[in-house]
Amino acid sequence: MAVAAPAAGRVDGVVGEVVVTGVSRDAAARTDRDRDGLSDRRELGDSALSQPDLVPLTTALAQRGVRSVRLLFLGSSTTYGVGASTTGNRYVDQVVARLQGAFPSGTAPAPVRDLRRSTRRPDDSPGVQGVNGGVGGATAATYFTDAHAYAVRELQPTCVVHLIGSNDSVARVPVDAYRTQVRDAIRRIDQLSDRPPCHVLVRPVRRYQVGVEAWAAYGEALRGTALGLRRVAYVDAGAAFEERDALGADRADLVGADRVHLTDAGHALLAATVVEALGLSVTGLGTGTDPRDADSDGDGMADGREVRGYVVRQRVVPCSGPAVVRQRTSSLPYRRDTDGDAIADLREVTGHRLLDGRTVRTDPADADTDGDGRDDGRESSTRGADPTTCGRPAG
Repeated sequence: MAVAAPAAGRVDGVVGEVVVTGVSRDAAARTDRDRDGLSDRRELGDSALSQPDLVPLTTALAQRGVRSVRLLFLGSSTTYGVGASTTGNRYVDQVVARLQGAFPSGTAPAPVRDLRRSTRRPDDSPGVQGVNGGVGGATAATYFTDAHAYAVRELQPTCVVHLIGSNDSVARVPVDAYRTQVRDAIRRIDQLSDRPPCHVLVRPVRRYQVGVEAWAAYGEALRGTALGLRRVAYVDAGAAFEERDALGADRADLVGADRVHLTDAGHALLAATVVEALGLSVTGLGTGTDPRDADSDGDGMADGREVRGYVVRQRVVPCSGPAVVRQRTSSLPYRRDTDGDAIADLREVTGHRLLDGRTVRTDPADADTDGDGRDDGRESSTRGADPTTCGRPAG
């Protein structure tokens, strides 16, 4: 069930399109390659150091409060959801629900949508999202179509989960051809992506028509593909079903009466196996920044300063509480306008000019510094208004 990983103690992943490689875990805690005041380990997080191929996902999860974390699920009938009694019981929906629960974004969890609905009306709300691209009866030669390619261009998924191979094994597709077709799908997805996503290759449940040795060859093809490519991990989900004798006595009722498709219990086990193998946790996330760039969002403020916090010197008369002259605050190192008030973080910290000619500083982490119900950007562009003093006329 483990994710295929590089040699123990090594880091080999990516942040965006930047390769992070050849750094021991202990060294990452002592190293600050971009000299921004944050160690590489703090920027990447322990989850990324443990599963370096998943860095695109762990970085996005660290930024989930302000960005969409889209997971695209590819595969055949199991991915589509055949055998599940409800959409919520499908393995895809359960993986997404588990991740949404573990990594809340502060907004309502988005339901999994199919490929067509996702591309017609992309959901740009923050947090974990799932897109079900399953195609019944698909093989490695047919599971990634032009429709999927369009979805990748439009949605720019953070990570792609490939559950494919059972139909290939029944059809006795040569293992080398199967391997090549999966690699081609990965390559095509990467070429369509602005920021290459991570990929999770999941070995499905063995079909009853296929012998153990023959099925092992397909699994080894997936595992070898993962070990040979960056940003590609491998999960042997099928092993969990073999351990429970799903194709034999099946006392856990994991496979349906047709001896092919999973039951609700089977979908639940598949989802739990995949999520557990990924080894993700909130405490294992980093700062969401690039350990090779001291200013990940390019806003003129070093990542370390934004994460650790700083003081904004400005007299502020809020609507509630006493006036202050020093505000301790911090900002997001991966977003130029943390509070979304249309004033960049650096301008809020260093000062921006009002229409009356005065220069003021505002809190980059609070869209309404004085708490009067009007955001700083609006007040700064309104004659007679002042984002640092409650009660001044709006003009």
